[in-house]
Amino acid sequence: MEDHPQSHARSFQHRLIRFYKQKFNSFLESKLKSELVNCNSFIELGCGVRSPAAKHVRNKRTIGIDRHVPSLRLNKKTGYFEDYILADLTYLPLKDNSFDCVAAFDVIEHLTKPQAKQLIEDMERISKKKVIISTPNGFNPKCHLEDDNPLQIHKCGWTVQEMSKSGYVVFGIDGLLGLRGESGSATIKPEVLGSLLSRLSDPFVYKCPTTAFQLLCIKPKS
Repeated sequence: MEDHPQSHARSFQHRLIRFYKQKFNSFLESKLKSELVNCNSFIELGCGVRSPAAKHVRNKRTIGIDRHVPSLRLNKKTGYFEDYILADLTYLPLKDNSFDCVAAFDVIEHLTKPQAKQLIEDMERISKKKVIISTPNGFNPKCHLEDDNPLQIHKCGWTVQEMSKSGYVVFGIDGLLGLRGESGSATIKPEVLGSLLSRLSDPFVYKCPTTAFQLLCIKPKS
């Protein structure tokens, strides 16, 4: 029996994506690696099941915080962090300047705008050296949850201008805005091709964050 042409096409697309990932690290990975080199302590707020910073904070003092118990348990099984705290991010009883780096990846959009602003203020208070935040570019409504975690609902959106005004250096990640939709899924089908096109647009959006699907915001403390 002859192979179907579509199977060949999918196989070729998968090979392209594998090749791209092998040759080029994501800009988020590369930036986190460089930003965390001189940070000996790291705390991630809303750490969820996994952390994009995990492999860059080994041999450092690390803590993961989340209020969703199942996610925290799964994260703990993988051992991403040394310690874990079950806590509501709207109330963080942590000391000023207690961690070199304080990070929140895909978190602030899950809070109301006033709650998110307060969280950012708390992050800046807790950090010694820098704050790292990632969030969608603008409001990206989320109507479907991957699991039973109601905390995944999006309640607000953030722009490059807003973050820049607050003193953050902003980079674009995860490809062009129009190439990804809800939950970061590719808008061009087949999805494997859409994902590849999005990855190929990474170098452009990195320096033009207004065109990016996702924002990476970094604020060094003076």
